[in-house]
Amino acid sequence: MKCFVQAGCLAAAGFLGQAVSAETVFDCDIKAFTNNGWIAPRVMVLWDDSTKTAKVYDGYIHQLVGEPLAAKVEHRKGNSYDLAWRVNDIPVSNARTKVDGLYSAVFDMDKSTLSIRGVITGFANAPRGRGKCKVQQG
Repeated sequence: MKCFVQAGCLAAAGFLGQAVSAETVFDCDIKAFTNNGWIAPRVMVLWDDSTKTAKVYDGYIHQLVGEPLAAKVEHRKGNSYDLAWRVNDIPVSNARTKVDGLYSAVFDMDKSTLSIRGVITGFANAPRGRGKCKVQQG
């Protein structure tokens, strides 16, 4: 599972170097509060300030979809937003099965933080992670 995510993160970095100029790319290093994966160690948020829309990209998304996923965006307060997205067919290495992940996050641009929570179908745990984000310079 970890090799899967790490390979995707490296490829994601290269892909995002080609991001559209209207988007600001926030590169977030995430500390996961779980031992079983599900939360990528690196998550990128592609933010379009003119439309207040976001796309999310990480190792899982890279391997399974190949391009950033549009996130549902809801304004919280100030420069803080709720993001939500779904990743389908995540392989489970020890069960020879696939699961879906429903992810939600709080993206705070003033504090440059991203807090993520996942709900994985068929599993009782709710993996979480939190990290600092830096604007990727083009």
